[in-house]
Amino acid sequence: MSAVAAGSAPDASARAAALDPARSFIVEAPAGSGKTTLLTQRFLRLLAGVEHPESVLAITFTRKATGEMRDKIIDALARAGRREAGRNPADEETLRLAAGVLKVDAARGWQLASQPTRLRIQTIDSLNHWLAGRLPILSRAGASLAISNRPDELYARAARLTIAELEAGGALSEDLAIVLEHLDNEVDRLEPLLATMLKSRERWLRHVLPAAGGPLDAAVRREL
Repeated sequence: MSAVAAGSAPDASARAAALDPARSFIVEAPAGSGKTTLLTQRFLRLLAGVEHPESVLAITFTRKATGEMRDKIIDALARAGRREAGRNPADEETLRLAAGVLKVDAARGWQLASQPTRLRIQTIDSLNHWLAGRLPILSRAGASLAISNRPDELYARAARLTIAELEAGGALSEDLAIVLEHLDNEVDRLEPLLATMLKSRERWLRHVLPAAGGPLDAAVRREL
């Protein structure tokens, strides 16, 4: 049974197309429309085409979402192994894809049933932590890393290190001097401002990053 034939929804063809591992997709749909099911199906489809299960990575924003997706995949594999019937067309497609993964699992000795941790489903924070740990020199973070539950202290420390560039004559010294001029040279006012900016960097950082290959000042001024 094909993915299109299995789906009776008006967007069945779009859902089937989204399972093509050679193409990239952005899926936008309201809550409860089956986005997680589609992502689970794509994950299974990708698993069936790799040498090692660790080659496929799914990224979520929360640990809850990570757990839910992992449970869905493990459950699908278990049900496919028991040759259960699908509850609806979408579920039938999920079980079909899971059965394909089980064949690859058996042929390559993955043993996902006993080693489900080989499924790489992580939060974005966990992925960043892993990347920094694999590249200690490039990340300049050392080998020992941990996610802090008290980031405000780190923001304040980063602000103090930035302000220290004034005396060190670093690359930021001239920029810091301009900012301080607007603050009547009150350094104590600058630290909390910088720390607050770092805390909300997801809102402004993308607007001030320079355009690829362009001068920083020109790019920032155009954006502003």
